Amino acid sequence: MVIYVDELAVLNALIDYCLLAATAQLGGLPVRRPRLALAAALGGLYAAAMLIFSGAAWLPVRLTVCVCLVWAAFGRRNLLRRSVLFGAVSFGFAGVVLLASELSGRALYRAGVYRLTVPLRVLLLAAAVGWAVSGLLFRGSARHGFLQRDTRTLVLSFCGRETQVTALCDTGNELTDPATGLPVLILEPEAAERLLPPELTWLVRELTVNNASALLPRIPSGLRLRFRLIPYRSLGCPGGLLLAFRPDEVRGSPPLLAAISPSSVSNGRYDALAG
Repeated sequence: MVIYVDELAVLNALIDYCLLAATAQLGGLPVRRPRLALAAALGGLYAAAMLIFSGAAWLPVRLTVCVCLVWAAFGRRNLLRRSVLFGAVSFGFAGVVLLASELSGRALYRAGVYRLTVPLRVLLLAAAVGWAVSGLLFRGSARHGFLQRDTRTLVLSFCGRETQVTALCDTGNELTDPATGLPVLILEPEAAERLLPPELTWLVRELTVNNASALLPRIPSGLRLRFRLIPYRSLGCPGGLLLAFRPDEVRGSPPLLAAISPSSVSNGRYDALAG
């Protein structure tokens, strides 16, 4: 049988695209089609390289390439966990192909090795079906498992004080400042108290769900312009106001506002919620 390198590269690129898309569906990951296409193209080139260079099929090289594909498709955040999810999706696809080969009588077992001769349409159909099923039935399921701890470390500074916070990335948090459009980071009371200067720590102690607008005029005039009220809605609360301020500097994130939560929002496991 003659194998054409260009056809092999294109076929594997198409399959890799479907596998990466299914990984994004399962993990609830943001999808950028150009990045997915670039990663899939790299996968196709690697498949062609395996045909030409025998060393490219070495297991450590394969694992490294898989991690690189995930990096190219989704970035380096939670790279290891996302790579494991991509590996699981790939193994699942391989199982589907093996089952299809067995059912069609095209799987041969010789000398302890499976020889598969699967038609191109079966491979592409299996990849497409896997992507569709992951989106329709299991969208975001992996995020609620080992991907749920999607966190980032931020360093905030305000009025000469600085603190490091661990923020849980909450995809349901779409809170933004209506005036500037900046995203709003919701700080735990303890984290806010570490960041605010001593003359403002009383805000954290006196803040409740309903009194943010009453506390704003009590802030010293020199600092009052740094604060604003952010309207919000949440489950069980049809409308309310959060007291927020803009940090002098945020390392680890684009510019944002920091809102003080009147109560704990993460049971003490994190310092903040990020959108």
